Amino acid sequence: MRSDAIENGLDSSVPDETLGKLITWQILTGAEPNLRPKTATASFRLDESALNALQEDARKQNVSVNTMFNQLLLTYANYDRPMKRFHMLKLPASSFMHLLQAATNEAIIEAGNSAGKDVPKTYIRAKWGELTVESVLDYLRTTADHANLFEYSEVIRGGKISVTLSHDFGAKGSLFLQSYVQAIFEPLGKPPRFLQDENAVSFELQ
Repeated sequence: MRSDAIENGLDSSVPDETLGKLITWQILTGAEPNLRPKTATASFRLDESALNALQEDARKQNVSVNTMFNQLLLTYANYDRPMKRFHMLKLPASSFMHLLQAATNEAIIEAGNSAGKDVPKTYIRAKWGELTVESVLDYLRTTADHANLFEYSEVIRGGKISVTLSHDFGAKGSLFLQSYVQAIFEPLGKPPRFLQDENAVSFELQ
């Protein structure tokens, strides 16, 4: 097991029939912008079935177990943990799609507007201290990384920022996301210029 642990990015593994396995991990702890993330070493006693699941998914994604574990911890630290205060639900994409399809366009616009005026602003101020263009973009990047609602891409050209949020929810999903993003930016007095299609919402900021 020792050689397997080293190969998968672990420092040690001590079997325990009652409490699972004691694993020592290299944990990402954050860093200054544009610098490599800092790491710290910590030991956890894991249920063996949890370790087996980590190893299986790490093999499928062709990454080390240590990388997989860090990704899970970062999702918890950066998204799941702060979202607990808002009673976050984890909903299958197909269920969200059914809700969208059952709603009128007017109801979707209202829902997106209400959602954008609610949780994001509280989350942004708690995490980044103030509502700015950059902190809103950071929020959208974080949501893309951890919530599976959309994929985020960004291009900066000629002093303008062009952002695209790609998704699989169809035209009504784009309608919801445009209303959602518009509501988040509204207090800044810098409304984005939107371009919408069936599976993406693009907007431009100066």
